[in-house]
Amino acid sequence: MFDCRLFNTDEDEVRKLLRHPHAAVALSDAGAHLSFLCDAGFGLHLFGHWVRERGDLTLPEAVKRVTSDVAAAYRIADRGRLVPGAWADLLLFDPATVARGEKRRVHDLPTGAERLDTPAVGVHGVWVNGVRTVDERGIVADCGRPGRVLRDFPA
Repeated sequence: MFDCRLFNTDEDEVRKLLRHPHAAVALSDAGAHLSFLCDAGFGLHLFGHWVRERGDLTLPEAVKRVTSDVAAAYRIADRGRLVPGAWADLLLFDPATVARGEKRRVHDLPTGAERLDTPAVGVHGVWVNGVRTVDERGIVADCGRPGRVLRDFPA
């Protein structure tokens, strides 16, 4: 397995980007390159590397950057904040250990096709719309499908 550093390899310059008040700290290629890249753990990397290891952001700043700031920037109503009436999407993690795990290849796509994966470290639970979908052992088997497609992005 090879590791390729494509962009923003100067961490002091990345720090400036992370701290810029108008930067959206978000990432997704919607899985377009999942056999080559796995950036799904960028938030865990933010908390572990940029917050805990480097101290470039405080934990509250980092959480705000990947929750309410992103929801506001992309006009996703009732997301990114814990307030009455908003959807309860939560991630329970240990600040002392949260990180991305080692990259690995898994064969869980249709027809057994492979993809690159980076497991979560220090995560103890995930709630989607107030329903626990992941616990300490992994995906909760009978949690249903609490997610919903977002279709409304008001101006």
